[in-house]
Amino acid sequence: MAAGMVRAMKAQGKPVRAVKPVISGWDDDPAAVAASDTGILLAAQGLDLSPENIDACSPYRFKAPLSPDMAAAREGTAIDFKRVVGFCRHAAEGMGDNGTLLIEGVGGVMVPLTEDKTVLDWMAALSLPVVLVTGSYLGTISHTLTAAL
Repeated sequence: MAAGMVRAMKAQGKPVRAVKPVISGWDDDPAAVAASDTGILLAAQGLDLSPENIDACSPYRFKAPLSPDMAAAREGTAIDFKRVVGFCRHAAEGMGDNGTLLIEGVGGVMVPLTEDKTVLDWMAALSLPVVLVTGSYLGTISHTLTAAL
């Protein structure tokens, strides 16, 4: 969804940047990087898959396909919630008044980022407009309303 929004805004000549600050299930294999959310966002922005661009899009990358807090713990580290928020704020400031920054989350709103912070806490800390993307399966209305409330 975010990559499609980036392409649409770029086609209209609007300045746009997309980041996915936290990603789990990361694989350094070039084909896997290209197929990852980070790789897709970079491609939509017309950026190559250089280490610098990957770092600028997704500074917190974890190999295990687990919730970010668990994936980080498995690698012997922890996510610094304030740094994630600061990264997003800095990226937003770099867009100026006319640009758009899209921040792709990780999992659903209740996914834990740290021992005591969720994606919902991250959204609240940023106090930015949110686009909630949902599926088209049986139970979607309930899941969407639960996430939106």
